[in-house]
Amino acid sequence: MKRFLLSLFLLSCTYIVNAQTTTVVDKEKLLDLFQSQRYLEAAQYLQSIYKGDTKDPKEISQLAYAYLMAGKLPEAEKNYLKLYAEKPDDIPGLFNLANINLRRGNNSKAKEYISHIITLDSNNFNAYKQIGRIEKEQGDLLPMLDHYKKANQLNPADADVAYELSELYFKMNHFVNALSVLEPALAADSSNLQLLKMKMPATIASKKYREAIQTGEKLMSYGDSSSFVLNNIAKSYFLLLNYQKALDYFLMVSSKSEDAEGLLYNISLSYRGIKDHQNAIKYLEKTVKAAISPKTSSYYGLLGDSYENLDKNDQAISTYKRGLLFDNNGSLYYNIALVYETKLNDKKNAISYYQQYLKTVNPAEQPKLIVFIKNKIEELKR
Repeated sequence: MKRFLLSLFLLSCTYIVNAQTTTVVDKEKLLDLFQSQRYLEAAQYLQSIYKGDTKDPKEISQLAYAYLMAGKLPEAEKNYLKLYAEKPDDIPGLFNLANINLRRGNNSKAKEYISHIITLDSNNFNAYKQIGRIEKEQGDLLPMLDHYKKANQLNPADADVAYELSELYFKMNHFVNALSVLEPALAADSSNLQLLKMKMPATIASKKYREAIQTGEKLMSYGDSSSFVLNNIAKSYFLLLNYQKALDYFLMVSSKSEDAEGLLYNISLSYRGIKDHQNAIKYLEKTVKAAISPKTSSYYGLLGDSYENLDKNDQAISTYKRGLLFDNNGSLYYNIALVYETKLNDKKNAISYYQQYLKTVNPAEQPKLIVFIKNKIEELKR
């Protein structure tokens, strides 16, 4: 079929008549160039045959196509614009201009061409689908909603449009609409993993927990045991008050889950649900730790240092001590000791915090620092 279409394409460019001579396109040569995907050579060959100022739509479209396939977008656009000037209502040409502009990052211009297609053909599914994608990138949600709705009406079975529209409805909390869009698309393609994964949170939000579980189990049967699927199955069981099943699935989720805090919290709640308070405490402690940034102590360190630079030493010490409540590398102990020693002349507290700092220093890695701090402590004791 592909060879047949290519042959038809080549037949249209067999004879080109100049003012007084007839130039024949070498069909075999051109066919070989296209079949071997030497599109640039094909374009250059056609360019050598056609007159530079040709206005023949067939000649222009053949050149434009060859340059487009060669990835020479400026040359392709130049020829498609010639075609546009001659045939401004040619829908395939408008689509090509739109696609070229999309590939070159000019979404606004692409949108103009597609909008023109819609004025020519108000039932053109591909135009509504493509303009919806552009509006998604631009963040124009209301126009995007309108165009995806129209595309979905024209072709409810298209999975891409169904997914985009249902996701938009979901974000707008229109869960019933989201499911109504997914149903015909899934009827046409029941094993579409993307649609099934969109269906899970929509069914949970619609309080159809058993249906969400069935959807998740279907996804798992297709080999998708991702954290997303396991989490949603677990949430569905939890909302059905089946805490043991919920716990089983939550524990299957990778500990490297992007939402570690949320996962740990859900595990702790599931343990509470089955009255296992010992493990509930364990996971709640992990939840608290996951919720705190590992850089928190560093932030307090910088804040305390700023107070020091303003000679607000009591506030500096108070800030450093608050930082000790979080994981730290021991440097806060040193900062506190230094303030007590050099700013407040409080030797007793300085010694105490230098001793605590010593416990955080690895003697094998920093033996000189150990000697330095010990000597400082001895000096303060005198």
